[in-house]
Amino acid sequence: MPYAALVAVLVAAGLSVMSFFGVNVALGEIGAELGASDAVLQLVVASYGVTFASLVVIGGRLGDGFGRRRVMQVGLALFLVTSLLCAVAQNPWQLIAARLLQGVGASLVSPQVLAIIHAGNEGRHRDRAVGLFGASAGIATALAFLVAGALTGSGVDWLGWRAIFWVNAPVAVVVMLAVARWVPDVRGAVRPKLDLAGALLLTAAMTLLIVPLAEGRALGWPAWTVLALVAFVPVAAGLWWWQRRSEQRGGMPLVPPSMLGMRSMAIGLAIGAPFFTAFGGFMFIYARTAQSTGMSPLATGVSLLPFALGFLAASIIGGRLVGRYGVSVLTVGAVVAAAGYGLLGYVVRQFDPSHAATVLPAMALTGLGVGLVWSPLFGIILSRVPAATAGLGSGILITTQQMFTALGSAIVGSLYLALVRGNEIPEAFGLTTLPLAVVMIVIAGLTRALAPRPGGEGVTRQGAVPEAVPGRP
Repeated sequence: MPYAALVAVLVAAGLSVMSFFGVNVALGEIGAELGASDAVLQLVVASYGVTFASLVVIGGRLGDGFGRRRVMQVGLALFLVTSLLCAVAQNPWQLIAARLLQGVGASLVSPQVLAIIHAGNEGRHRDRAVGLFGASAGIATALAFLVAGALTGSGVDWLGWRAIFWVNAPVAVVVMLAVARWVPDVRGAVRPKLDLAGALLLTAAMTLLIVPLAEGRALGWPAWTVLALVAFVPVAAGLWWWQRRSEQRGGMPLVPPSMLGMRSMAIGLAIGAPFFTAFGGFMFIYARTAQSTGMSPLATGVSLLPFALGFLAASIIGGRLVGRYGVSVLTVGAVVAAAGYGLLGYVVRQFDPSHAATVLPAMALTGLGVGLVWSPLFGIILSRVPAATAGLGSGILITTQQMFTALGSAIVGSLYLALVRGNEIPEAFGLTTLPLAVVMIVIAGLTRALAPRPGGEGVTRQGAVPEAVPGRP
């Protein structure tokens, strides 16, 4: 895969991640200018996440059937247009509608990135490219705070929060031109039929789960949020039943149970769920703590740069280390991340958190640990997915990532805000990081399940062991 093509698709992936996290920095300005309440501002964030998480599997299916470059171009065009609509919104409901459509564009772009990397590379080249994809996610998250903080805190009237969306336009245009020039238009051998019933059930399940968790805290948990969470259970069960029924009848379900039955994917997603929950929660509570204790939006972004650099270094070397040491790399990464979360909680409680320098060493340690888990885990989850269905496998992975990142923001954020009521903000942050550290220790134990079993699939020092194929020795 040409280097220019890899850079182009990684930047495309970074756009969707930055749009998810960057808007959090500007919520105060958006609320002041558009007259939006806290509950409505939560919808500005949640609306993007709901459509992104619920439609990304469909985006992967479309890429497999109609060509990944073509679907990515459509997604980038939609992302560009909707970014401009966000920038010119005159009231919060226009902004929310534009964010919903922006999430649709992101759902068409993101799964193609991993699918193109997965299908266009082999062996160590694939491991290195997947590692860079993981690094791009962490770096884009940190850059989201840095860029959004610089734009919103610039003091220039014509910049402000709208510039967060304006800046997407030229980047999207450049990426579209680069994708058209260097990225091959690869697709699966068979054009899949879309599972519309499955898509509706998945969208309903994501909405019933994410929206009440995002809105409930700001609204005081009204009855509709509780009813939505209760309704999520039968809808999710109905989705699973429909997927099994469709596959048993020879159809093409949205999320084939047989793919989820792959050992590498099943165990990998089981590890990824608490891992992404901890990460999403950490980003939320750190941003709230930093700015609530006097750190400017720009300084908040600067303080996250060591995290991004540690993440990048771990992502670059992670695949090589897994090839040499196997799943123990993920175990070590989880332990290092636990130490990083714990150290961050300690330094924020003990020292002045309004100065970015206070947290720099702990941030670098946290980024290193998270990166040693994140990037290798992505490669392991996708290691057994056939190239023809790489878009589908990528979509399932990204749906899991987005859903549990959003859940982490809601669940960990609720714990943090509950602790703030009875404690100082630094104290509440320190107490909230303790469960995050415990989660990472648990993940360190779970990673051992990825070790190879006799005659089966797993991760060895040479990489992933192929699954047994029926009818073959």
